[in-house]
Amino acid sequence: MPTSGDTRHRVSRSRRAPVRRGRAAAAGMVGSVVVLPLALVAGGGTALADTATPAARAAAALGEQAGPVAVVLRVALLAGMAVAGGIALVHGLLGRRTPRGSSTGLLGGQAPRGLLVTAWVAAGVVAAAAEVTHLAGSVSVLGTVAHVVLGLLAAALLGVRWSAVPGALLLGLLAAQLGSAHTGLAFALDATYAVASGMLVGATAVAAAGARRAGPVVGPRAEYPAGPDGSSRPGPPGRPGSASAGSGVPATGARSRAAAEAPTVPFTAVSPEGEAEPEAEVGRDARPRSGVLARVAITAGLVAVATGVVQVVVSGPDTVHDLTGSGYGLAGLAAAALPALVLAGWAAALLPGGHLRARELHRIAGAAGVAGVAAAALLAALPLPGPAPEPGRPLLRTLDAGGQRLALLVAPMRPGPNLVRLSGTGYPAPDAPAARPVALRSGGHEHGPTVPTGATVSAPTSADTSAPAVPFTARDGAAGGWAVVDLPAGASTLTVSAGGVTSTVPVDTGSAAPTPAEAALTGPDGPECAAALLGDLAGQRAGEPAAEAGTCPSGALPESDAGALRATVRTLTEHGVRSVRVVADDSPRARAAAELVRTRISGAGGRLVERPDADSALIVVSGWAAAAATLQEVSARALETPTHLGGTYLAPWLLTGGVVTRTSSSVVPLVFNPQDQLAKRYAGEIAATFPGEAPSTSGFVRWAAHSGVRLDDRPTLFGAAPVDVPMTVNAPGDTAGHHGGGNPAAWFPNGTVVPVSAPLDPS
Repeated sequence: MPTSGDTRHRVSRSRRAPVRRGRAAAAGMVGSVVVLPLALVAGGGTALADTATPAARAAAALGEQAGPVAVVLRVALLAGMAVAGGIALVHGLLGRRTPRGSSTGLLGGQAPRGLLVTAWVAAGVVAAAAEVTHLAGSVSVLGTVAHVVLGLLAAALLGVRWSAVPGALLLGLLAAQLGSAHTGLAFALDATYAVASGMLVGATAVAAAGARRAGPVVGPRAEYPAGPDGSSRPGPPGRPGSASAGSGVPATGARSRAAAEAPTVPFTAVSPEGEAEPEAEVGRDARPRSGVLARVAITAGLVAVATGVVQVVVSGPDTVHDLTGSGYGLAGLAAAALPALVLAGWAAALLPGGHLRARELHRIAGAAGVAGVAAAALLAALPLPGPAPEPGRPLLRTLDAGGQRLALLVAPMRPGPNLVRLSGTGYPAPDAPAARPVALRSGGHEHGPTVPTGATVSAPTSADTSAPAVPFTARDGAAGGWAVVDLPAGASTLTVSAGGVTSTVPVDTGSAAPTPAEAALTGPDGPECAAALLGDLAGQRAGEPAAEAGTCPSGALPESDAGALRATVRTLTEHGVRSVRVVADDSPRARAAAELVRTRISGAGGRLVERPDADSALIVVSGWAAAAATLQEVSARALETPTHLGGTYLAPWLLTGGVVTRTSSSVVPLVFNPQDQLAKRYAGEIAATFPGEAPSTSGFVRWAAHSGVRLDDRPTLFGAAPVDVPMTVNAPGDTAGHHGGGNPAAWFPNGTVVPVSAPLDPS
């Protein structure tokens, strides 16, 4: 015969069993926050955003962006997955008891009516968003079926412990999709955030469905004052227990006063004798394990907040300016802050007296948790801001210009004059009226100015914080808009106005003065220096330090270019050319090149002339601007009288669209072939990094150095000339191609560059 002690022990064990199961479930859920993302990220590489180069960020921001419909579908799909998967997983594992007002699910499970409605709505959102996304071509058939089946199965199984299985699978899909924009550590952070946020939303929704409404107590019956015998039961007037017996006070007035003075506490059922009745049990688990649920929610919330903060640190933005001033930064802040708001709601509900408003608090917290998942889903559709500015290194950023994005380059990032370049076309000459720039898509072909609204740039100075705006203007031999702006020492901002939109760009010039080589950026050779810097930026590989603005190609004559010029002069003299005109400028490279050419011509018995004539050959060794002006002048003169019939020869660094297109034909000695795949790859990358940028020898040499490409030791003469036949045939209605303006990303827009000699001896 069992004793009372044995009975107490059995009761104690039976009471502890649900607690142990709840703790085991909570431990399993918390463990899944770590194990599932680690399993998903197994074999991953380095975090994409952590190693993305400035050129990669610019190309991503300038490339084709997802449309608003695709963004809305992604946000709806991932938010619905978080709600449906989180509710199914939490309710299935914790096995909450079914309170009054519960309903039977599709497969026989018992769950609160509101929770069932929420789960089915979320499942419907998942199914609809997945199907529409599939019809748009963004999701495969298998992926669509997986989303639809798991979402509907999670809602159908709600109230049954097996609902945890589709719930966990849905959160696994959420983790994979939310982290699809990253790899490695950044992917693990996204996956962890997805699982933790889904569990947090699910626990909050389950808690809101199980919380009781607040209201006044109903016993002892407050609407009837106690009679002389202590009874509160109603009775006929004049009898013991009646409201008016011996008092002369109407019963209605007594009920009103008693009801007004009654305390407000949760509703409880009352027995006919006026005593509170225990809530009827619907199943074996008749009371919710709110303590375990709270611990799971708080743990998941802390993990979501921590991973959100770490993701902002790892993936950017890199500056406080971009964190608070860009859409990407604000979305990242929301993804990290909204789970903290959910935790605040849980804390308020757990405080003494918080249960009076627990349902409302949990509902508000649940909405905040869903908004956090939506903000995290939005990050993949927003362009990542550029890197933080560093003194002495070129800054490559993108900015908005009236619905389109333009690329911006600032160098040398030192106190004092700085070169600022803006992509687009249609910029006026320095002495012409302003015209609005037209943005070029990557590899696009749009040209020409539109309405004259102008584009300007300004920066604060140490003496005058309202410095006048400097207009962007065109430069000979180069595309885009150019301006020279004085920047103060230290951190500040540039203000750029283009297309009717004003944007601010963070800059940091440090305190060191610019070197003579850096100062060349603001001189006449600035466009070529900028092209070389863009080649450096486009060629930069993950993990390499950012390019420095300390050198400019016009600062010295490299041996490879000297060998190319020697080979060119030898070819001329061997073909009987005895009269040569050399055009140079004041740069160190041009002076050295002119001296080399003149010495070689004189040594071969040739004659040097200073003016254009019919019998001479023209050798141009100046910078881009002087070369473009010289070729323009010679081409105009050739229409009237024979000029330089010996040919036009350009120095290797003059192969760029803004120069070679100024003459009908020219010869350039090169140590690479512009028709090779590597040269075409460079042209494509540079156009994606800075739309409208023409490929150039100076940029390719810098780009090739990062790729480990070895240039030929022997130069080859290449002929550059326009072609009248279009090099591509367009489909009906397609305006892209070489006719209609030419491709600005080509080595010779509307033309070709082909070898016209065998490799030559550079000695």
